[in-house]
Amino acid sequence: MNDSMRELKETATAHMSRDMKAKRKWLCTCEACREIRALMGMDKLLGVWPLVRTLERMEEQLEKLPEGEEKQALRAQCEAAYDQLAREMAR
Repeated sequence: MNDSMRELKETATAHMSRDMKAKRKWLCTCEACREIRALMGMDKLLGVWPLVRTLERMEEQLEKLPEGEEKQALRAQCEAAYDQLAREMAR
């Protein structure tokens, strides 16, 4: 990690701690906190993107399948994947 990134992280961590103690919510809008929030959002996006692609493929398959056991099983897998996506997004 380079020095400027380390400084951003240290500053944001200090501001987060301060805000959490005072207000129970990280509200700081300084440059360091905005940058770290953006990185956290990007990390979350990269973490859920493969799951989103999998869900898209599953839904395409669902459209093509006739009603029956195979479609029901795929529907159940799809629902489980949506639950997993919701858990990841809530992190």
